[in-house]
Amino acid sequence: MVIAARRLRPYFKAHSIKVLTDQPLRRILHCPETSGWLIQWSIELGEFDIEYKPRIAIKAQVLADFLTEYTYPEPEKLPKEEPKPWILQVDGSTTREASGAGLVLTSPKGQRLSYTLRFEFKATNNEAEYEALVVGLDLAKAVGANHVLAKSDSQLVVGQFLGEYTVKEEIM
Repeated sequence: MVIAARRLRPYFKAHSIKVLTDQPLRRILHCPETSGWLIQWSIELGEFDIEYKPRIAIKAQVLADFLTEYTYPEPEKLPKEEPKPWILQVDGSTTREASGAGLVLTSPKGQRLSYTLRFEFKATNNEAEYEALVVGLDLAKAVGANHVLAKSDSQLVVGQFLGEYTVKEEIM
């Protein structure tokens, strides 16, 4: 206390100091029977406005300080782990006589639904791929798939679906 008063003299002079302690410092420093260093310290500290208060419930205060320092605000809800996607694979085919497509829808548990489509109209390979993708997405919706990963080997269809390509023909 004496060392703190010496080093922080301007603060001790300007402010009232409260000392929380479980030791009888006030009684010791103001006792007439004290001698030596204690008398000198008592005189030195006597010029400041120091109030000695008993420390109460130190265990409870330590717990309160601990909770204050180490309790962090609850983080925002962590995003839920994305469910495994259903996988939709599509492929279209065109010949001079007919056009069609095939699709395989695989569940996250590995169950497979396979479909083949035969078109009653003449279609290009890209149109067949596009029709297969549309039918595959309808099928995924029908089985309740919320998260679908679609795969196609047609760069045109994938680019259109992702919005990277623009549609030139109305049929597409």
